[in-house]
Amino acid sequence: MDGSQTDPDELNQKIVVALHRDRGFALARFISADGVHLLESENRDYSPVTVEKDRKWQIVGKVLWWVRKGP
Repeated sequence: MDGSQTDPDELNQKIVVALHRDRGFALARFISADGVHLLESENRDYSPVTVEKDRKWQIVGKVLWWVRKGP
């Protein structure tokens, strides 16, 4: 993760680490559309979260790469 990359204008459609004061950390796709900022989970069972309406969210940084176990 690159903690220097937190500018919303440059993070559209990128995977980010976000921090919520009450819920903790989240890994999600950052979506910026028509001035609205959303955090969208890859798991479609979860609805996108609007970042502006909840000032408790903070973008910590952009995910550069990750390793996951294959199927």
